[in-house]
Amino acid sequence: MNFQKLFDDYKIEWTNAVSRGWTNVNCPYHEHHHDITFKGGFNDLGDYYHCWICGPHPLRETLSRLLNVPKNAVSEIIEKYKFTPKEKGKLIRRTAVKSLTLPNDSFLECEKKYLEKRNFNVDELQKKYNLVGGGLVGKYKYRIIIPIYENGILVSWQARTILDKKVCDELKIPRYKNLPIESSVKNPKDCFFNIDNCIDDEVVIVEGPFDVMRLGDNFMCGGGTTFTNEQVKKLLQRFKKVKLLFDSEEEAQKKARKIAYVLASVGIEVEIIDAYSDYGKNDGGDLSESEAMDLRKKLLK
Repeated sequence: MNFQKLFDDYKIEWTNAVSRGWTNVNCPYHEHHHDITFKGGFNDLGDYYHCWICGPHPLRETLSRLLNVPKNAVSEIIEKYKFTPKEKGKLIRRTAVKSLTLPNDSFLECEKKYLEKRNFNVDELQKKYNLVGGGLVGKYKYRIIIPIYENGILVSWQARTILDKKVCDELKIPRYKNLPIESSVKNPKDCFFNIDNCIDDEVVIVEGPFDVMRLGDNFMCGGGTTFTNEQVKKLLQRFKKVKLLFDSEEEAQKKARKIAYVLASVGIEVEIIDAYSDYGKNDGGDLSESEAMDLRKKLLK
């Protein structure tokens, strides 16, 4: 669907700067949440809706809420704004490069301070994960570039802003920004960060890359809290058991349960773990080194 034209016609504020191929709005399901700014995403090609906070919702119900129209009027709206086959064909995105090189090989002082403030050792992160800074100009300015490798090959990357939440909200800057599919060797949403360092037959999947970097080998994360079919295939091929360790808040645990159902339905042994609250923390990146070590001992063989 041409969501951008639809929202312009209905005077709905939107952005396409969050992730290419998505049109984002303020989610209509939790108007009173402390941070709803452009967290609801409509997939331009797939005609479906997913919120970063509360997960997926039916397209028709979401449009009814957002546009403030009766549900029985939505089908006519969808028909009016759907893409022609030619327009849809132009939206299909494919990887288009054979190899990648990181745009930088060092950190600025402000980038180092961001990592140190989060109690990470900058030299260790660069040595183990090949993290680099995004610099002061360009697409990845004021971001930490997090490379994604498969079988030792750089296939894509994510970039995490070093700006604080208030600034991001004011400037409408997303926390994470993926390398576009067309600039990647593989679609970053089909990959797992740190999969090359997950060598046991059991793996722990966490929400974000900084959770992974705190907890280390045999921990990995996808590009969000939903998995693509390609990611599910990789789990089937590589691991006997998957443990889901998401943030302690209820929304994150709800997402973990949804993923667990999908994985179990295709025969993957899965376990949901809520362990951060045992240390008085909400996510893995906030753990101290001693807490992370203790948690590793509890979760790994």
